[in-house]
Amino acid sequence: MKGVDLLLFGATRNTGLAIARLAVGKGEAVAAMARKESDVSNLEMLGVTVVRGDAFEVHDCWQTLNETRPRRVVSLMGGKNAWGRRVCDEGNINVVRALEGGEPVERFLLVTSMGCGEQYEALNDNVKKFLGEALQAKTEAENYLKKSGLPWTIVRPGGLNDDPASGNFCLLDRPDRSRKGYVSRGDVAAAVLQVLDDPVWLHRAVTVQCDKEVKEIAHA
Repeated sequence: MKGVDLLLFGATRNTGLAIARLAVGKGEAVAAMARKESDVSNLEMLGVTVVRGDAFEVHDCWQTLNETRPRRVVSLMGGKNAWGRRVCDEGNINVVRALEGGEPVERFLLVTSMGCGEQYEALNDNVKKFLGEALQAKTEAENYLKKSGLPWTIVRPGGLNDDPASGNFCLLDRPDRSRKGYVSRGDVAAAVLQVLDDPVWLHRAVTVQCDKEVKEIAHA
């Protein structure tokens, strides 16, 4: 098949699905890897090419890249399976490994979380208690990516909600604690596509937060 403009890992719902919707709306050819048990009906309705695979298997990641031949790649994978294996680190690292051994891409963008990397030590103890395991796993993936030879960008969203996209987001080098509002997943999707092609953010981590304080906060 002809190479796609964008390949997504972790796109069956939430922010990943929002990215797929926006990219398709811009006229891009989009593909996504999804596990065999995942519901991909929303992606298929958008016209996204779906390749079945498991990110815990580096061969599946490599095969997906080989089949889709993407120009750019975005991974938003997170969480852990029934056996406690975290795709936050293991799965994302497998994508990086597959990319290292495949054809060059223009950009690989990894979506993690605010509080990862150098931001972790500034977190309070309660946040570390409840989110520390996930943040540290995502940080492992970030660190592996930074050591690769890939053209990378890392996006670290703040707290998320499902409000409609408003365009009220900002791109920051570090968290701004004065911004108390949550940012919508739709706005994070727009931010991802904005920085994906911007050379300013190459080899940098960008924090995405709400551009103004929001009084009503939806469930994350």
